[in-house]
Amino acid sequence: MDERRYRIRGPEPCDREPEACIWNRVFPGEPRTAEELEQEERVLAVPPMLQVKLVAEDRRSGEAVGFGYLNTDPETFDPRTFWVGVMVDPDHQRRGVGLALAAAVEREAKLRRATSMLASARLEDARGSRFLARQGFVEVRRRWRSRLDVDSSPPLPDRSAELARIGVTLTTLAEEGPERPDVLRKVWELVRTAAADEPRIGRYTPLSFDLFLEWNRRCIATMPEAFFLARAGDRYVGVCHLDRFEAEPESVHQLFTGTHPDWRGRGIATALKQRTVEFARAHGYRSIRTSNDSLNGRMWAINEKMGFRREREQVEAEKHLPGDEPGGSDVGTRV
Repeated sequence: MDERRYRIRGPEPCDREPEACIWNRVFPGEPRTAEELEQEERVLAVPPMLQVKLVAEDRRSGEAVGFGYLNTDPETFDPRTFWVGVMVDPDHQRRGVGLALAAAVEREAKLRRATSMLASARLEDARGSRFLARQGFVEVRRRWRSRLDVDSSPPLPDRSAELARIGVTLTTLAEEGPERPDVLRKVWELVRTAAADEPRIGRYTPLSFDLFLEWNRRCIATMPEAFFLARAGDRYVGVCHLDRFEAEPESVHQLFTGTHPDWRGRGIATALKQRTVEFARAHGYRSIRTSNDSLNGRMWAINEKMGFRREREQVEAEKHLPGDEPGGSDVGTRV
C-alpha cells in the first residue's frame, strides 16, 4: 500500500454511509443499510464481547475506502479467538489496501494475545479464497446460505392438531407478551438449551440474557407476530423467528430455529418453519433467507423439504497464531 496515498486509522461517525456503500458493492447479494451494520456492531460490543474496526482512508479525498474487522463470537466466546474480515472498495482494490488492513487486524489480534483467527470467503469468490490462503488461513468448514421462494414453497400438512394431542401449542411472542420479562427469560432459556449442540466452530458459550435481548432487539420490538414459539404447559419447547431486511424489503431472514432436546423428533421445528412461510406469504414477502452449518444435516433436511435452495456456499478458515506477544495489552482492551 502506498502510504502517501492511503492511511489506516480508527473509525469515525462519518464512516457509516461509506461502509454500507462499500459493503453493497463487495457483497451485492447481501445488501445492508448503515443502520443495520451499526446494529450488528452494537451487538458485538456487548460485554464481554470485543469488536474492533479499522478504516483505510484515501488521503486525497479523506474518504473511507476499506474496512478491517476483529470481533469475538457471541456463541463461542473465547477472548483469544477472533473472527476477522477485510473489505475494500472495488475502485481501490489491487493496490495493497487489503493486505495493509489484514496486517493491521492481525496486529490487533496479537496485541490481545490471540491464539487463532477465523475468517470466511464465498466459495465462488476465487480471489477471496486465494487471499485467505496467502494470509495463512486453512479451511475448516463450510456454511450454506439458502433461499426459499415463498410462492413456490410446497404445501405441508398442518400439524397443529397433532401437536395439540401431545400437549404442544403453537403461538407467537406477540400473543405471549413481548414486554413480559418472564416470557423473554423463558424464550432465552430455550434458546440456550436448544443451541447447545448446534454444529459450530469452537466450544459453545450460552448467550447472556442481555446479549440475547440485544441480538434480537429489533425483531422482538417490531416483529413479535413473526416470532413463533411452541409451548408445552408453562415452558417453551420450540422457536423459529423472522427479521426484516431494510436493504432488501421483499425478503425476510429466518433466524434461529431450535427445539428443546426432550421434544425433538415430533415435527415441532418443521411446524414452526411452516408458520414463517405462511407469515411471509400473507405479508407479501417474496423470499425467505436462512443459513446453516454444513454439518447440521438435520436442519438442512428440514429446509430442503420446505423448498429452500442453496444459493451461496461460504468457506470458513482458521489461522493459528504464536503464543503471547511480549508487551501485549490486557485481554479485552479496545481501540
